[in-house]
Amino acid sequence: MTLIGYIRKEIPEVSLRSSLIVGFPGETEKEFKELLSFIKEARFERLGIFRYSREEGTPAYGFKGQVSEKEKTRRFDEAMLLQQEISRGVNEGFKGRELKVLIDEDAKDHYVARTEYDAPEVDGTVYIKGKGLEVGQFYNVRIKDTYEYDLVGEI
Repeated sequence: MTLIGYIRKEIPEVSLRSSLIVGFPGETEKEFKELLSFIKEARFERLGIFRYSREEGTPAYGFKGQVSEKEKTRRFDEAMLLQQEISRGVNEGFKGRELKVLIDEDAKDHYVARTEYDAPEVDGTVYIKGKGLEVGQFYNVRIKDTYEYDLVGEI
């Protein structure tokens, strides 16, 4: 965590992302709780969480301590709920601020965009009311409302 704290101190507007797997063979409940503590402390702006998937032909297929599908799902749900709360808090911090967004789509009654922090098709969306914006162009948008993963803004 020292490195994450250092990065956040030196680059206040940084957006950190990561991907995690839950339910890898041998993962104990104690290790899972440590992972939850890490997620809570790191407060990633974007976090992908995946259930381990046992695949024939991979080294991990034969590992001892395979975690049941039910337990993997429970761990996944718990981790996702925690990240959802973190994401909601991160997004609430954007309310009233101006963000640079890229217009991805003209959806007739609104535009679909993403912030400079977001990857296409996997991260949150910014919905913008307005007219005359061009797909593929950047605009500064004031954030008016927030959800767990998405934002609502206006020009």
